[in-house]
Amino acid sequence: MKDGQKTKKQLQDELAELRQQHTMLSQRVTELETSETRQRQQREEIVDILRASTPVGFFMVQDGQFQFVNENFRQVTGGSPDGLLGTDPMALVLPEDRDMVRENAIAMLKGERTTPYKYRIISTDGDIRWMLEGVASVQYQGKRAAVGHSMDITELERSQEKLEDAYEEERKLRRELEEEAQRRIEFTRALVHELKTPLTPVLSSSELLYSELHEEPWMSIAENIHRGAINLSNRIDELLDLARVEIGILKVNRKAVDVLPLLHRVGKDMKVVTSAAGQSLRVMLPDSLPPVWADTDRLRQVVQNLLINASKFTPEGGKITLRAKERDGSLVVEVQDNGPGIPEEDQKRLFQPYNRQLGDREHLSGLGLGLALCKYLVGLHDGEIWLNSHVGKGSTFGFSIPLATSIQQQVSTKEGAINESASY
Repeated sequence: MKDGQKTKKQLQDELAELRQQHTMLSQRVTELETSETRQRQQREEIVDILRASTPVGFFMVQDGQFQFVNENFRQVTGGSPDGLLGTDPMALVLPEDRDMVRENAIAMLKGERTTPYKYRIISTDGDIRWMLEGVASVQYQGKRAAVGHSMDITELERSQEKLEDAYEEERKLRRELEEEAQRRIEFTRALVHELKTPLTPVLSSSELLYSELHEEPWMSIAENIHRGAINLSNRIDELLDLARVEIGILKVNRKAVDVLPLLHRVGKDMKVVTSAAGQSLRVMLPDSLPPVWADTDRLRQVVQNLLINASKFTPEGGKITLRAKERDGSLVVEVQDNGPGIPEEDQKRLFQPYNRQLGDREHLSGLGLGLALCKYLVGLHDGEIWLNSHVGKGSTFGFSIPLATSIQQQVSTKEGAINESASY
C-alpha cells in the first residue's frame, strides 16, 4: 500500500510510534549525558582529592612549564594556589642541583632509570628543602608531557645529617681514645723494659746467693730478696700482658694438652709457696683426664694465678684445694680456700683490672691484674670463669675450657711429629 493510500488511523499510529522512539532516544541521550557528567564529576573529585589530600606531591610539566600541581606540592614549595602554573620547574631547584635533576629526569623519561632521585629546592620563604622525585612520560592534549611525584624528605635528610655528624664525632672520639690507649701502652712497654733490665741481674744474683748461703739469718735474707724479685718480675709480666690484651695482640697457641701432668706440676710448685705461708695445699685430681684444647703456658698461668690469689687471702693454718674434673665436654678446674670470703658487692668488680679488695690491702701484693688476666685468658680459650664466695666461709674460683676433639688431637699429634723430626 502506498503512503497516499494509508488511512488516517495508520498515519496516526506511525506518528505516535515515531514520537515514542524520539522520546526514548531523548531519554537515552539524557542518560548518557548524565552518566558522562557523573563520570566527569568523579574524575574531578578524584583530581581534587589528589590535589588536596595526598601526602605525595603531584605535578605535570609540558613545554617546560607547570600545567598542574596538587596542594601538597604547592605547600612544600610555598607557592600560591595558581602561582606555579605556567612557570619553569627549574626555577625551584637549587642552582647547583639543576644539571643533576635534568639528567636524572631525562633518564627516567627514557626508561633508563627506575629509582627516584634526591635534590634540593628553594621555597618562596628561602628555606632549602630536600625532595625525592620521580617522573614519567604521558600524552596530554595530544602532546608529550611529564607527570611527576615528589616527597618532602627534608626532616629525614636533616636527621641523617645529624646522625652522620654524631658518627663523625664518635669516630673522632674513638680515634682520640685509641691514640691515648696507644700512648699508654707504649708507656707501659717502656716501663716494663726499664724495670726488667735492672731486675734480671737481681733475680740471677739473688738465686745464686740463696743457693750458696746455708747460715741464718743470711739464708732467710737471701730468700726474701729472691722471692721479692720474682714477685716484682711477675707483676711486670702482668702489666705487659694486660697491655697486649688492650690492643688485641695477646694470642694463645692452642693444641691438644695432657692437662693432668700440668696440674700436678703447678700444684707441686705452689706447695712451696703455701708451705712458706703456713698453709696446706691439697691437690685432689682424678686418675685420668682427657686432653684439652689449650695453650700450655697460658693454662698454667691461669691455674697458678688462682692458687696465688687463694694463698693471699687464706690465713696462716688455712687450707687450699685444687680440683679438676670433666663435665659436659669441658675441663672444670676449681681452687677453693677457707679464707675470709669476699663480700657480694666486691665480687662484681673482682675480675676488673686494677681492682682489689680495700679491706684486705695488707694481704695483697700486686696491681690487681691477676684475676683480670685469668678472665681474658679463659675467654681466649672459649671458656668461662666464675666465683662462689660467702663472707666467713671462704671462696671457690673456677673455670672451664673445652676438651680437645678427636680431630684436634690428631692435628696436634701430626704437628708434634713434624716438629720432632725437624729438630733432628
